[in-house]
Amino acid sequence: MIVDFKDLGKIREKHSAQKIVLGSGTFDLTHAGHVLFFEDCKRFGDVLVVMVGSDQAIQRFKGKDRPVINEYARLKVVDSLKPVDYTFLDCYVDRDDFLVFLLDEAFKFLKPDTYVVNADGYDISFRRKLAKKHGVELVVLPRTAPKEFENISTTKIIEKMKRLKN
Repeated sequence: MIVDFKDLGKIREKHSAQKIVLGSGTFDLTHAGHVLFFEDCKRFGDVLVVMVGSDQAIQRFKGKDRPVINEYARLKVVDSLKPVDYTFLDCYVDRDDFLVFLLDEAFKFLKPDTYVVNADGYDISFRRKLAKKHGVELVVLPRTAPKEFENISTTKIIEKMKRLKN
């Protein structure tokens, strides 16, 4: 279910007796690697809430050519996946400390039990400090995939598409 950032507290109220897991990311060109990530996240609790990066936030970190798919389409695709219970857009604000603001507010209202990120995520040490401040367990997952998946990644998909174009 897609929810507004301001409604995160309602999720905690509704699931007060359950363990809530928060995951976050870009999820551009959603692929099987993302599904594996969500399945891994779900193993840490009962309810999986996913924060999907806004177009503005992604452009800030990955450049003006990204994301390939707009935030609303990415939000819809992530929300449709079986392990995911709730999704919300990161409500990016144009300020240097937006990640502090975003996670601080998400942790404050959602009160997740666990926050899961991939090991190659942005600023893990900061996320660790913020999770500790809010009493949230941080789980850092190595990026893994079965051999058959050919180390799938959005970047590799984009590179392959560029080669096919030429």
